[in-house]
Amino acid sequence: MPFITDRYHDQNRNRQPAAPAAAPAPSTPSTPDTPEALAQRLRSRVLGQDPAIDAVVRAITLARAGATEPDRPPATVLLLGPTGVGKTELVRQVAAALRSGPDDLCRVDMNSLAQEHYAASFNGAPPGYAGSKEAFTVFDRSTVEGDPYTPGIVLFDEVEKAHPTVLRALLGVLDNGILRLANGQEKISFRNSFVFLTSNLGSKELARRRGSRWRTLLDRGHTRRTVVDKALQSFFDPEFLNRIDETVIFDELDRTTIEQVARLETDLLRTRLRRRGVDLQVDDSAVHLLADQGFDPIYGARGLRRTLRTHLAAPVAAEIMRVRPTGTTPLRITATASAGSVRATATDPAP
Repeated sequence: MPFITDRYHDQNRNRQPAAPAAAPAPSTPSTPDTPEALAQRLRSRVLGQDPAIDAVVRAITLARAGATEPDRPPATVLLLGPTGVGKTELVRQVAAALRSGPDDLCRVDMNSLAQEHYAASFNGAPPGYAGSKEAFTVFDRSTVEGDPYTPGIVLFDEVEKAHPTVLRALLGVLDNGILRLANGQEKISFRNSFVFLTSNLGSKELARRRGSRWRTLLDRGHTRRTVVDKALQSFFDPEFLNRIDETVIFDELDRTTIEQVARLETDLLRTRLRRRGVDLQVDDSAVHLLADQGFDPIYGARGLRRTLRTHLAAPVAAEIMRVRPTGTTPLRITATASAGSVRATATDPAP
């Protein structure tokens, strides 16, 4: 089903029709046909965050069905939670499903716009300043505006770190889906774009209460929601929060989820090495060790990736260079864990 929205036709109603093409443009091959297929795809890459995935799939489904307002972005979703739980990765996987790949999106690091003199890059330089005529901004039009068959995807990462001037400009984007550049001559439309925002607000308070007498209460979803909502309301103005369609709180990763992520990351490593003629077999003992040493409720999966690099990828790479310093001769390596470390051993490849 092609992603054609009423808002796109509203924007182009007065334009002259283009010359007829030889054949109609096909829908994006990677776009799942059903909400269930999209949810299954996202769950295979972002683990332990089913409520967040359900909210994102719901937003996309409403837009594809044409049930959203035409003069706003089809969905504005605020993703909340501590670092390393999959907020940015979820948006990347949405881009992989709806566009050409996980990096085919417009990502704006709001931390880089924390100071006022950098805020001009958000909506361009005003008339009379360098770059005004060129209309330079942090936005890439192709990934923001999309086309009749492909929605745009924009990620405002760590939104709470931006300067208040940027937040005021962002308020207009969330309100009417249009960003008017400071030169007064151009504008960027977000009316065909899914807008995602990430934030760590409330995470420090939840971490402080973890392990204390509040632990039992924090296990209840409504209490975690109360803590985060209080942090949001103390930071953002009500008119900003009122323009958010979905507010999703990510769960902290537990030991079980970390082990699942460890298996997923080892599979990715195996895939990379297979392209170099190396068949890597990772024993369960190695996966358990990676999960034990990489589990960190503060840094989430990012700590696990550092652990995998140091404790698995490094000894495997050393064994590859010892046995096969040059060439692409097929090689099998088995990784096992003992005495708190991973040992990589090269064996003859299977016939």
